[in-house]
Amino acid sequence: MTTDCDVVRGFLGCLMAGTAGSARELLAGMRPTDAGPGIRGVVLELIVSVVTAGAAPDPRVLLAEARRRGLLDTEHKYQQFALWLFETYQHAPVPEAGHYLRGAVLEGAFRRRVREHAQRLLDAAERAEVTELRAMTELDDDLVDLWQRYDAATTEPSTAQAEADHRKVPTIAATDQPQGRAA
Repeated sequence: MTTDCDVVRGFLGCLMAGTAGSARELLAGMRPTDAGPGIRGVVLELIVSVVTAGAAPDPRVLLAEARRRGLLDTEHKYQQFALWLFETYQHAPVPEAGHYLRGAVLEGAFRRRVREHAQRLLDAAERAEVTELRAMTELDDDLVDLWQRYDAATTEPSTAQAEADHRKVPTIAATDQPQGRAA
């Protein structure tokens, strides 16, 4: 069973292994917070930044961008970050898995946000005013947005799949041929 973090890391690896164009397609509807806290969110934010600038999210480019932003202020941080990036890149799944992984990342983000929402409800259940509780039971805009992005990512066919489907030529069986008129 793959954990949420493995899915995110696999998705990041797919992004790093692709071109700027393929990464841009995979990033459609994504936010850096979707990758979760810690290094995964930082790396997704870096990828969004370099792809927006038109560069492929190669690990060397990401490392340079992190250094430029001052995120790697010690040699130890630089080495740890570089090792994480290159291991993620080295173990990246095949690029065709990117669309599936994007949906899985969004599902994980949605589940994480639902857990956070539920925890806030549990924390408030004993002490909050009833009217506050009623308001808290409504889904917030961020949770609704995340659901919509997840739903779109898992129900829309990928561009690559749509192109492949478009290239398929239907075959007509002999019984489907139109009958000609007798002259």
